[in-house]
Amino acid sequence: MLIIGEKLNSTIPAVRRAIEEKDVKYIQELAVKQCEAGADFIDVNTAMCDEVPDMEWMVRIIQEVVDVPLCIDSTNPAAIEKGLQVHKGKPMINSISMEKYRLEGILPLIKEHDCSVVALTTDDSGIPDTVEDRVRIAGELIDILEKNNVDRSDIYVDPLVLPVAVKTDNAVKFFQSIEEIKQHYNVKIISGLSNVSHSLPKRKVINKYFLTICMSKGMDAAIMDPLDGSIMTALLATNLLLNKDRICQKYLTAYRNELIQD
Repeated sequence: MLIIGEKLNSTIPAVRRAIEEKDVKYIQELAVKQCEAGADFIDVNTAMCDEVPDMEWMVRIIQEVVDVPLCIDSTNPAAIEKGLQVHKGKPMINSISMEKYRLEGILPLIKEHDCSVVALTTDDSGIPDTVEDRVRIAGELIDILEKNNVDRSDIYVDPLVLPVAVKTDNAVKFFQSIEEIKQHYNVKIISGLSNVSHSLPKRKVINKYFLTICMSKGMDAAIMDPLDGSIMTALLATNLLLNKDRICQKYLTAYRNELIQD
């Protein structure tokens, strides 16, 4: 399971303040902590600030202290381009979709830069309600990306879970979308965890069990908080039970480092 650390997002008030005040120490320490906790990528979002120049600044200062690649998180092609221009190594773009403005603005950047990409199953009509439409949009996006020389191994499809507080079958539709997209296209699946629990109490509990079910359905990557010991324990235990932790090595290492929570 690929872990994309979600903590450096400008929608978080403390992070937004650190970006606005150019608090290098705060940003760098949060990046390092996420890496030490197991993040494979660090998500970087500056949408709530002066997005374009702040994206360049964030990418530069984060890569001064960590070696993991960054996930450039924006709907603004100019911000994504600015982050890609200064990124060292192979980044991830979060994200492209079948929405006309995103497709036209972000596809050229993917073609120009060697990067992975999050592909959202939404178009100009919005997020589909049905599994069938999400599978269809996934196929359209995969086809377009591959025709533009993006390797399928670099495509992470996000079927976009909707809150269960709105409709209690939204998570089930997401699980079905994972299975069908994997079956039809043999592509990687990614998701954030927080949207499923929106407007409900004890959201972390819901997010944790959502993650474990998604993993059992074949999800490959999650945008999540690696500093949350409870959810990291759930991830380690689920990996172990799915036979994805050779000789229990990761679980036992976490146990010896006193990172496993009951």
